[in-house]
Amino acid sequence: MLAAIVNPGYIIGFLTNMVIFALLGLSLNIIIGYIGYLNLGHVGFWAIGAYTYTLLLMNGTNYFVALLAGGVAAGISGLLLGIPTLKLKSHYIAIASLGFTYIVYSLVINLNDLTRGPLGIPGIPRPVIFGIDFSGDLAYLILSIIIVSISCLIIYILLRSPWGRILETIREDEIASKSLGKNIFKYKIQAFILSAFFAGIAGGIFASFHEYIGGPGAFFLPQLLFILSVVMMGGAGSFWGSIVGAAALMTMYEAVRFLPIEATLVGPTQQASFALVLILIMIIHPRGIMGRKIKTFQK
Repeated sequence: MLAAIVNPGYIIGFLTNMVIFALLGLSLNIIIGYIGYLNLGHVGFWAIGAYTYTLLLMNGTNYFVALLAGGVAAGISGLLLGIPTLKLKSHYIAIASLGFTYIVYSLVINLNDLTRGPLGIPGIPRPVIFGIDFSGDLAYLILSIIIVSISCLIIYILLRSPWGRILETIREDEIASKSLGKNIFKYKIQAFILSAFFAGIAGGIFASFHEYIGGPGAFFLPQLLFILSVVMMGGAGSFWGSIVGAAALMTMYEAVRFLPIEATLVGPTQQASFALVLILIMIIHPRGIMGRKIKTFQK
């Protein structure tokens, strides 16, 4: 057990996954924490970004072009989901976005000629950029930290800008926002596109790190539950909360591996622990670790 914990490869893998899920949590928090809607389609954006990136990269496209294309494809899907969905209210948005996740999952599993279905896509390469080989785990961790840090900085600047303040105003009181002459539907759509775009970027980083995507359990409810737990544990509406939540959840996720239980029970125990964490947070400390009191899910 101790050997596994101090193994450099294990630590690097842990940190890389934590960085990826921090970006996924932060991008989802744009919707949950800043406009107050429960979006259950985020894992679908993640999948679209990952597959778009993978298919382009494996056909010779430049790394950064493929990564941005994955983000753009996810952003477009966010636009297409947001236009009809954001006209709904309250829990209907959650139900509609969850349906989107099922649609993406079904396409991933059944488009065998494109995604190889349940077999997934193996052998996804890591990039060589300006002559620097990022195929090593440590090198790719550094690259991931750089890309995610830039992404987080962009999100931070936007959320602290007048645009971000308008999102918070819409979350707190849509009627007041309308009375100020704001086109609240436009701002909601922009937030959906931004959230989906960075989920797609995270998908590209994830694909090359693991050098494989797909499988019958990929990009579906367990992963959705994890990302949602990151947001709620860290705190909805808190920029730093998503990063803290990712670190806390990843630590808990890995800690389960070292419990004295059968190997076949590790996965179900991890999933059950996320559900338990969500329940306890909503009961004991609904704001999360760093969250603020906001009108989330009340529309």
